[in-house]
Amino acid sequence: MSGYPRTKIASGGPYEDVVGYSRVVVAGPLAFVAGTTASSDGSPIPETCEEQTRQTVEIMRKKLAVAGFSLSEVVRARMFVVDIKRDWPVVSKVMNEYFAEIRPVMTMVQVAGLIDDAMLIEIEMDAVRQ
Repeated sequence: MSGYPRTKIASGGPYEDVVGYSRVVVAGPLAFVAGTTASSDGSPIPETCEEQTRQTVEIMRKKLAVAGFSLSEVVRARMFVVDIKRDWPVVSKVMNEYFAEIRPVMTMVQVAGLIDDAMLIEIEMDAVRQ
């Protein structure tokens, strides 16, 4: 088989074994972080979207570090929110705190709901090793 070997990293979140996915998959210089919520490491879900966004990015930062990557290597982020009109300002504020200098491409879309009604945001990221 040709191509890059894959390294799979779990977070211990409650859905990984049920669904059959990895939190992060590394293939050569690329890292792909699965849709992550504030509870993906088993933490309690914060009440506000701002807190959930920050906790989610921190979970992702830690998992990228385990894979040998940093947030400075993120090239794409996708945010899925349940109420975009209400939450886009706070999501944008938190993402800007982490990514203002990095400036990856980003997409934010509204979804009908997430797996738990308390979840207000889910984020995916892709990174390229520099």
